[in-house]
Amino acid sequence: MTVVQESSIISRHVCLPILSMKFLKAVRLDDSDARLYAAEGGAAEDGEWVVSGGYAVCDPAAGHRRAPCHCATTFVAVKSHGRCTIAEVCDIDPAAYDGIRESLIRHFVEDLGAPSLEAARVAAEDECAYTADLAAGFPDEVWISVNREPTADGIGERYSVFKRLMIGAHKV
Repeated sequence: MTVVQESSIISRHVCLPILSMKFLKAVRLDDSDARLYAAEGGAAEDGEWVVSGGYAVCDPAAGHRRAPCHCATTFVAVKSHGRCTIAEVCDIDPAAYDGIRESLIRHFVEDLGAPSLEAARVAAEDECAYTADLAAGFPDEVWISVNREPTADGIGERYSVFKRLMIGAHKV
C-alpha cells in the first residue's frame, strides 16, 4: 500500500510506504471462550487474526439463527472461524493483511456460499477495511470488547477498551 504525498521541495508526487496498519488478534486468558462458544463452532485461538465479524451477526428483527448465539459480543477468527470475546489492537504488515483478505474470500465462497467470487471479494474487502479502520481508532496494544445492539439504523456497536495486562503469555 502507498500514500501519495505532494513534496514541498519539488512539485512532483512522491509515493511513501504506509509505515503501519493496525488490525485485531484474539486474546484467550483462559478456557472460558472455548466452553462458551463450543456450540457455535468453537473459540478463536490465542493470537489468531480476527475481524469485527459483522458478516456473522444475526438480524435483530428476525432473532438469532440458533441458541445460544453470542454474535452481539464477539469477534470472528479468520482461520478457525471461532469466536472470541477480547481482541488486541496490534500492527499488521501488508502481506498478512492480504492473506486475511484472501482467506475470507475463500471462506465466503466455500463455506458460506457467496453468489460469486466477486461478491465474496467485495465482502472480504469491506470486512478487512472495517476492521483495520476500527483498530486504527484505538491506541496500540489495548484490548477491546464489543457490544452490538439494534438501532433505528440497523445494528450499533459499542466498544470497551482495557489496558493490556500481564497474564500468561501476554506482556504488559
